[in-house]
Amino acid sequence: MKAVIFHAPGTISVEERPAPAIEAPGDAIVRVSLTAICGHDVLAYRGQRRREPGSIGHESVGTVSAVGEGVGRLAVGQRVVSPASVSCGGCFYCKQGLLTACERLRFFGHDLPGAQAELVRVPNADAGLEPLPADLEDEKAIFLADTLSGAYAGLQMADLKAGESVAVLGCGPTGLCAQLVARSMGAGQVFAIDRHAYRLAVAAKAGMVALDLDNADVAAAIAAATGGRGVDLAVEAVGSAAVLGQAAALVRPWGRLLSLGHGIEAEAGFPIGRLTARHVRLIPASFPPTKNYMAPLAKMLARGVIDPGPVASHVLPLMEAARGYELMANHADGALKVLLRPA
Repeated sequence: MKAVIFHAPGTISVEERPAPAIEAPGDAIVRVSLTAICGHDVLAYRGQRRREPGSIGHESVGTVSAVGEGVGRLAVGQRVVSPASVSCGGCFYCKQGLLTACERLRFFGHDLPGAQAELVRVPNADAGLEPLPADLEDEKAIFLADTLSGAYAGLQMADLKAGESVAVLGCGPTGLCAQLVARSMGAGQVFAIDRHAYRLAVAAKAGMVALDLDNADVAAAIAAATGGRGVDLAVEAVGSAAVLGQAAALVRPWGRLLSLGHGIEAEAGFPIGRLTARHVRLIPASFPPTKNYMAPLAKMLARGVIDPGPVASHVLPLMEAARGYELMANHADGALKVLLRPA
């Protein structure tokens, strides 16, 4: 089978690899119909996050082509979406629904072969794979794997209420999905903040208040729109301590600050005093148990409550994966989320 291989920063190829086989009773083999490039993958491609050479990717939609003897919830021919990680389903944390704290957690593209491939083996398939509604197309279902479900999980954890004001810093795929979810949950004004004009244009077209970091006084604009208080909820969707600090400055006293980005733990200098002195609640949600949110989200997507379609800027053949990485890494050709189709 063909699989996308990460060699080193700036070097991606598509190569032949042995097709996966059933290795344990709970395994399923999924023939991938659509996969995607995530921002985490792009960080490795840019050399901003260390990773070992090997197959890459953790977002996939496909059809079950084989199951182990222990699989009882899934059947061959069933369309499914896979989360980015595999939990055991039976440990202390899994029994409480805290799947990403699983004692035997494994990740596609790290502990397991990557999902940017024609076929992928999914251990503990009954606990991990989520069946898809027949009328939900792949191009929307792929967002359940990580990007949309992660944003939805975070906003649920932040207890967003109808009518509340929200500022989202970062209009990449995660930020745009957070804005769409916030609007679907009944948020009042949703401020989309970025410095890339093409990303802001997508946010504005979706009905958000777009604010350019380089050409507007964002703090003044938000203060004017919120009676000088600041937003009820500020969302950091970049993975930067500096951006988290900017978000902290926009939230009102006794408001909430939601961090969806990865990588902040590697940075120093976050201004914690901006939160503690004003009783702002910090909600870290960079790695929520997205599997718990897939079923309700799938129904919302099928009904058109949320449409992540505009976030998918490119759909390329799997063989053009290197081009997809280059587009996303360089913000070229209006790239947001690049999807890869194996066949």
